[in-house]
Amino acid sequence: MDTAATKRWIGFGLKAAVTAALVWLVLRGVDLGAALERMAGLSPGAAALAVGLLLSHCFVAGWRWRMVMRLFGPVLPVGASIRLFMEGYFFNNALPSTIGGDGVRIWRAASLGLPLGASINGVLLDRVTGLTGLFILVAAGQPLLYARIEDPATRLAFAAILLAGAAGIALLIMARFIPKQLVPSALHDGIDKLSEATHAAYLHPAISLPVLGLSVVVHGLIVLSVYVIAIGLGLDVGLFECLVLVPAVILLSTLPISIGGWGLREGLMVVALGLAGVAADAALTVSILFGLAQIAAGLPGGALWLMAGGRAMRRTD
Repeated sequence: MDTAATKRWIGFGLKAAVTAALVWLVLRGVDLGAALERMAGLSPGAAALAVGLLLSHCFVAGWRWRMVMRLFGPVLPVGASIRLFMEGYFFNNALPSTIGGDGVRIWRAASLGLPLGASINGVLLDRVTGLTGLFILVAAGQPLLYARIEDPATRLAFAAILLAGAAGIALLIMARFIPKQLVPSALHDGIDKLSEATHAAYLHPAISLPVLGLSVVVHGLIVLSVYVIAIGLGLDVGLFECLVLVPAVILLSTLPISIGGWGLREGLMVVALGLAGVAADAALTVSILFGLAQIAAGLPGGALWLMAGGRAMRRTD
């Protein structure tokens, strides 16, 4: 086994260990029997609607990704962009894979004729703009969140997350002004293009409004799927509360320390929904069912991946 493969498997093993530890910590303080009993009570209609919302978010996100890719030159057709996003979503959620969905999108886009550098930058900027949609929702919910949380350290943590996000975006915008001698020569062109595209994506209203607007819609659909699951379980939680509390859970669960966010997301969901008066076993049930809904919504992407079977898709534009 080569060194790169060894490192990937070591990384996967560490994530698996962290996932197991986080799951154990969550289950230690929760009545697992009650959670499983609640899980069986989810109505089929609510389950189908939750999966449908997650599927629809793939269409919106694929469209946004294509808009971002235009900042780097050639793009794939809308259908192909959505298809590749769905394939990446499958790898992110349905497989405990060492290959991330972003890597799959980059590889597939490059294999369909897009320049590799543009594919890398396009997926990276799409990821950043997607996270910005979460930052916007988290920032919008801060007043209500502060009304429920009195702990200064927790308030400071949320403020720090938002500031870190803003600082990261500013750094990308200003990256092209970094002295060239501080950057490896092979990265000069890619960094300049990524910086210029980030500037356009955030500071040109004709581009930023639709791109960031779609990012908010994407995560709004994800939050709505969580709300549908909660209502389908008969929990007394409002849509507005979900819009305030769940984005922070999704944002923090994107930290790459566990497999597919499992364990980390469950712990965060128990804490967040607890602020809305939801019992720990009920919040755990919501999180598990949401994770399963993500897997179900990713399966069509897996089917598309298998159906491609090496066949080339037409590149346009």
